[in-house]
Amino acid sequence: MGRYYTELADVLTAAGVVVAVDDVNAGWESRARSSGGFAAAPLGVVWHHTASSATPYSDLSYMCHGSADAPIGNVLLDRNGVVWPIAAGAANTQGKGGPVTLSRGTVPVDAGNSQLFAIEAANSGTGEAWPAQQVDAYFATSNALNALFGNTPTDVITHAVNDPPVCWTDRKIDPATSAGVRGPWVPAPVSSSGTWAIGDIRAECAHRAGNPPPPTPGGLMFTILDIDGTDVAFGGNMDAHGIAAQITWLNPERYAACARLGAPVVTAAATDLANCDLLGPVPPGFNAAQFANVIT
Repeated sequence: MGRYYTELADVLTAAGVVVAVDDVNAGWESRARSSGGFAAAPLGVVWHHTASSATPYSDLSYMCHGSADAPIGNVLLDRNGVVWPIAAGAANTQGKGGPVTLSRGTVPVDAGNSQLFAIEAANSGTGEAWPAQQVDAYFATSNALNALFGNTPTDVITHAVNDPPVCWTDRKIDPATSAGVRGPWVPAPVSSSGTWAIGDIRAECAHRAGNPPPPTPGGLMFTILDIDGTDVAFGGNMDAHGIAAQITWLNPERYAACARLGAPVVTAAATDLANCDLLGPVPPGFNAAQFANVIT
């Protein structure tokens, strides 16, 4: 069966990325190409663009269901910086290419679909602007994924020819174009199509890989809540004054993933949960009456 990264939404949320699921991409936790889940943790993250001007709904419909090669990519990053999970298992999108060597090993020729994790970012690739919030989410998502897989932040490749040792193929231009990138970081172009320089992407991934700052009053941060005297922990958005509304039970796997991403840990009492809405299942040793509401 292989490994399905069903903790993906929690991991990205902990990294400050907005994650969305609706009826189109529902079921992403068990979705994969014919080979199933990953035989081992992906060796890196591939940066793509969709070459589409469609809405997220239309892109997702094609990527999850409409293409004969579905699922296409593992996540869709929309223009507002929202990530839509597509497939927790291996997906189709890399196509023929390689080999490429990353920190934990070499992806063999034409094995990218089963050994790499793909971000499909919504952009036409022909001069459309890349909003700053989308670019920021691209880096946050890439870094969170590589941390989850046990990779370095620089274990990223593009789908295009710009530096043959670290690209996947010479048939593509994505991501492009660099002239459309908005915000303080702008990559150099390395092709006439404006393909982003992989060296610039990797350097910025490394630059942004530090731990997040502590929350400030009015600002929210995903925080791990260890319940005093138990082995149970929850995750929730907190500001400097305490828990903000909704929490989720973190099983050991999710707890480890959030901790690797630098989510701060605070100790809370079981009585503190009375003002919280619990999203999802009630953990062993607790009951629904201990929470303000249980939403499943």
